[in-house]
Amino acid sequence: MTSPAPPSLSYTGEVQRKALHLLALVIPLGMAWLGSPVAQYLVGGCALLAVGADLLRAYSVSFSEWIRWIFGPLMRDEELPDVGTRVSFNGATCVLVGAALLALLFPLRVAVPVLTMTMLADAAAALVGRRWGRHPWGRLSSTVEGSAAFLVTGAGVMLAFGSFGVLPAAAGVGGAALVEALPLPVNDNIRVPIIAATLVVAVEMLAAGSFPPA
Repeated sequence: MTSPAPPSLSYTGEVQRKALHLLALVIPLGMAWLGSPVAQYLVGGCALLAVGADLLRAYSVSFSEWIRWIFGPLMRDEELPDVGTRVSFNGATCVLVGAALLALLFPLRVAVPVLTMTMLADAAAALVGRRWGRHPWGRLSSTVEGSAAFLVTGAGVMLAFGSFGVLPAAAGVGGAALVEALPLPVNDNIRVPIIAATLVVAVEMLAAGSFPPA
């Protein structure tokens, strides 16, 4: 069996990176406070600015060096390509894009708890998996211990919000943990909350008998 590739970021760097997830909780909390459509416009605008910044650093040496100087220690190797080689969207940009898509596609009563859940559960999975993970999922870099931390943290957050029934919440957390562990091409800060919110809404509709007849 091929061993998972070693992480490109030190554990200290991982802790600091995930600490930004805690600071980034201002995004879902701000969405809840602002309400629609202001939250959609604001988060969407910030996501566009972040995407523009990543595009600019892909072609501007001076801007790329400035970003490396400020955020370099918190970024993974794959997020720091040489200028002119390719465009790489960093984790913070993907968090904003994921938040913007949630705000546009789902009601805030779903978007806010799901985004909070995935941010905290992802941080727990990364930190626990890096420190105590001993049982990888086959050839994947994800570990059983990290996925367990995701499930426990995610369930706790959804329970704290109390916005959904047990089945929708369980579907959202379980689906998010599965998608987070898989090496899919779309960044996990985008795919995980979108899949989780979709499952929550789908199970709610199924339980309420809201799906149209075939």
